[in-house]
Amino acid sequence: MKILLLNDEFYTTGASTAMLRLAERLVQNHEVSVLPRIDGQGEIRKQFEALGIPIVKDLAGNPDVIVSNCILSGSLVGELAPKCPVIWWIHEAEIGRDLLLRYPQMAQGFKSATHIVFQTEFQRIVYGSFLFDSPAMVHVLPFWNDAIYRQQDLAPKPKDKKRIVCIGTIEPRKRMEDTIMAVNTMDTAERNDIECVFIGKYLQLGDGPRKLSEALPERYRFLGELPNEETLRYLASADAYVLASSSESQPLTIWEAFELNVPVCLSDLDTYRHIGLKSGVNAMMHPVGNIELLASNLRMALYNDEVRRRITRAGKSLLLKNLTSEWSEQFERLILRTQTMAEIRKLGY
Repeated sequence: MKILLLNDEFYTTGASTAMLRLAERLVQNHEVSVLPRIDGQGEIRKQFEALGIPIVKDLAGNPDVIVSNCILSGSLVGELAPKCPVIWWIHEAEIGRDLLLRYPQMAQGFKSATHIVFQTEFQRIVYGSFLFDSPAMVHVLPFWNDAIYRQQDLAPKPKDKKRIVCIGTIEPRKRMEDTIMAVNTMDTAERNDIECVFIGKYLQLGDGPRKLSEALPERYRFLGELPNEETLRYLASADAYVLASSSESQPLTIWEAFELNVPVCLSDLDTYRHIGLKSGVNAMMHPVGNIELLASNLRMALYNDEVRRRITRAGKSLLLKNLTSEWSEQFERLILRTQTMAEIRKLGY
């Protein structure tokens, strides 16, 4: 079967990583190509090319099925669906709904896609009004990144201080500045004992946190995009992992932190209840933007051994229960089903 993967862009995000992991499975049995919504360089592009998957610029080759990644591809789903069945894989939650209201043309995907795949039940709630009259079949299929289990020797990166790791694109939704400001509220001895490592493409940081991080580069280290194995080595060395985002669906890095027994500090988002995260049980949560509570949670994560032990053990337990499902096999079956139904329709049935 010819499968076209319509990927958003090639810098390292959870959605692009998910598409890469799906491609690794599909390329074993199918003819796979990748069409970027925004072309360019990046770690994910290198890994697609290493798999021998061609990067294409159009629909040449007449694919049997298209898998389209992210809410931003919604208008393209509307354009492509009349030519080929499309599975629309939506990773965003509230931020995606906000984008649809700003750019209504993207909502065409809901009227055109053959199937829509979410990662969580929470997303089905978020997009409920758009799904009301959608002819697409909707599926909830959580995604797991198994890259952590491929590492022969996941040696933690050396360190001299307590290390806080943040992974994700440096942009407003991820609220990386909250970690900077939380550490800055701590007393002098604590601040001098901490380094913050930020991994991800740098797009935008607020003026205050930016000036603070530039004045103290040894405390606030921005490493940019890194290969997955390097990112995991930094995460393995962390004393705490922070994700202070204002919107998420199912962040991959949380599960990686659970596997590596790193305590996680998260903003208290509705989506987390749908994937089994509970404040004080397997994560430490704060209301979005509450710097004081984030700082308090970080102190416990960094310095209270009993809290660390309980939180990380509960996180690992949740992860191991979830790993019993093979998501990429289920996704491949959905692709095969989509192609079969398209062939039946061609026969007039």
